[in-house]
Amino acid sequence: MNKKKHLKAIFASFLMASTVLAACGGDETAEKPEENKQAETEGNTDENKENTGETKEVNVEDTDAAKQAATYADMMSELVKAKEGQEVNWDTVQQQYEAGLQKDVAELNPEFDQAIQAALTAGKSGEMEPIIAVQLTDKTTQSYFYQNQKALQKEAVAALNEDKKDEANLAFAQIKHLAEKVFIPTAEKRDKYYELSGDSSLVENINSGLTAQEEALTAGNAEDFQVYLQVTDKSIYRSYYLAAKSYAEKIEAGVKEGKDSKELSIMQAEAWGFYQAIKGSLGGGDEAAAAQLDKLFTLNTTDPATIKAAETNALFAKAVAGKIKGYYEKAPNLLAENNAVEAKVSAMEGNMFLKMLQGQMTEKLGEEKTEAVFADAEAWYNAIAENKPEDAKAKGEAVITAVDGLL
Repeated sequence: MNKKKHLKAIFASFLMASTVLAACGGDETAEKPEENKQAETEGNTDENKENTGETKEVNVEDTDAAKQAATYADMMSELVKAKEGQEVNWDTVQQQYEAGLQKDVAELNPEFDQAIQAALTAGKSGEMEPIIAVQLTDKTTQSYFYQNQKALQKEAVAALNEDKKDEANLAFAQIKHLAEKVFIPTAEKRDKYYELSGDSSLVENINSGLTAQEEALTAGNAEDFQVYLQVTDKSIYRSYYLAAKSYAEKIEAGVKEGKDSKELSIMQAEAWGFYQAIKGSLGGGDEAAAAQLDKLFTLNTTDPATIKAAETNALFAKAVAGKIKGYYEKAPNLLAENNAVEAKVSAMEGNMFLKMLQGQMTEKLGEEKTEAVFADAEAWYNAIAENKPEDAKAKGEAVITAVDGLL
C-alpha cells in the first residue's frame, strides 16, 4: 500500500518523497490534479455518493460557515471605504456583525469579540484612525475563521470515527468554503511577498492538504484524514505566522523609508490581528516568547517604530522550536503506548511546524544543509509511521540539534 504520491505532492519542497504512510490500512486513490480544489462548493462529489450510497448532498451556502463568511464579506465591502478615504457607516457594520457573526465569535473566543467590538466602537467615535479600526476588525475576524476551521476539523474527525459520513461531509464542506473565501486569499499575499511558488507555495500546500483529506474522507479512512488535516491546518497557520512576521519586516523597512506613525500603526494592527490566530498555540511552545510577540504587536503598548525584524524572527523561532521539540518528544512516547495513529498525527504536526522555520534555517545553514535536515525529518516521520522507534531516535535527535542551532 504505497502512499508516497500524496506526501510527495504535499512536501516535495522539503520532504524528499518516500513511503510516508506505509503503516496505514486501505488503498489510496491516485493523486488528483491540483485544479483549484478549493473552488468546489459542493461538499460531496458524485464519487462520494458512489462510495457511500446514502450520502446526502451538501448545499454549502446553507451552512453556518458560509453564512458567516458572507457576513464578513458584507462587512468588508463597507469597511474598505476607509482605505479609499471615504466615510464608513460604522452602524451598518456593527449591525452586520451582531446579526451574522457576534454570537459565534463570542462563543468560540470572547477576546476576539471584545477586540472587534472595541475596534468598531473606536472607529465610529473617532478615537481610533478608521483604517486602523478596519484592520483590527478584518484580521481579528480572520483569526476567528482560523479557529473555527480547527473546530470543524475536530467535528469531521469525530464524525468519521463514528462512521457518520454525512456529518463529516458537512463539516468538511465548510472547511473547503472557508479556504476558498478566507484562507486562500490571505495565503496568496504571503506567497507573493515571500516569493513562494510551486511546492513551496502556501496556496499549493493548503490545496494539497484539502485534496488528500477529501480522498481520505471519500474512502472513509479516518486515520489518513487526521494525518492530512495537519497539512491543511498547519499550512493555514503558517500563512498567519508569515503574515505577522512580514509586517514586522515591513514596519522596520517603513521606518527607514520615513513612513509616518499612522502608516506604521496600521501595519502593527495588521500584525496583531493575524497573530491572534496562533498566539495561544505558540504559547505552548514558549510562553514568554509568545507573550513578548503579542506585546510588540499591541497598539498603545509598543511604539511600532521600535519593532525590529530580527527580534520578532528570533522570538518566533524560539516559540516554533518549542512546538517542534514538544511533538518530537510526544510522537515516540505515543508509539511506546501503542497509540500508532496519534503518534503519526503528532509526527506530522512536528514536521509541519519544522516547515515554518525553513526560511530561517536556509538563511543560517544554507540550502544543502537545510535539505539534509528535512530529509532527516522525513526519515523520522517514516520511522514513526512504520513503528520503528530506534530508527526514529537518531533521526529525531539530528533534527532537534539543527533546530537548536537556530536559537
